[in-house]
Amino acid sequence: MIRQGMKTFIGIKYCGGCNPHIDRTKLVREIEKRFSPEYLFTTDPIASCDIGIMICGCPTACTNKPEYRTFARQWILVAGSSVDLNNMPEEKLADVIADQLKKLHE
Repeated sequence: MIRQGMKTFIGIKYCGGCNPHIDRTKLVREIEKRFSPEYLFTTDPIASCDIGIMICGCPTACTNKPEYRTFARQWILVAGSSVDLNNMPEEKLADVIADQLKKLHE
């Protein structure tokens, strides 16, 4: 994980939001609540992050493209109500993503 001082950066890449099945910004806020202030969630494409989260509002996952994958070394893909192709209820997304982030950070 890239650290600057005591911060750990986690990259966020949003889709364009043309057909959202989930509330993307609410989901990111819910994920952020599960982490201490040492974790900084950023949408800055210039920031170097080891882990990124692609937040796609629908199953099309239009953001899952090679040119975006250079933003981080490892990615978690949210496509509608699925995380890395595993479907689940929307209310479980934040918990599952937070668990995956913790595992990737170990």
